[in-house]
Amino acid sequence: MSYCLNPKCQHPQNPDQARFCAYCGTRLRLGGRFRAVRLISIGGMGRTFLGVDEAEDSNGKCIIKQLSLQQQDTNNAQKAAESFRQEATRLQVLGQHPQIP
Repeated sequence: MSYCLNPKCQHPQNPDQARFCAYCGTRLRLGGRFRAVRLISIGGMGRTFLGVDEAEDSNGKCIIKQLSLQQQDTNNAQKAAESFRQEATRLQVLGQHPQIP
């Protein structure tokens, strides 16, 4: 299954082979490479998905985090976006550690 990343999509579940959401038309692969397969959690700053990295040299499963700024004022949105970027940078460094799968 491919899960649509459009937060407003009312029918986000799609077949694995789908390139676009059958309900809302949103592209289902990020960067032509990452595909969400299941919603894991919804929090105050966004959503987290179990994903698949479909690049040939990848090890398969990944986590996709989606930032949602819809309920934030401008100042809080800027802080949330910066915090999100910092977390992504830290996770990227951790992902390159030889002892972390």
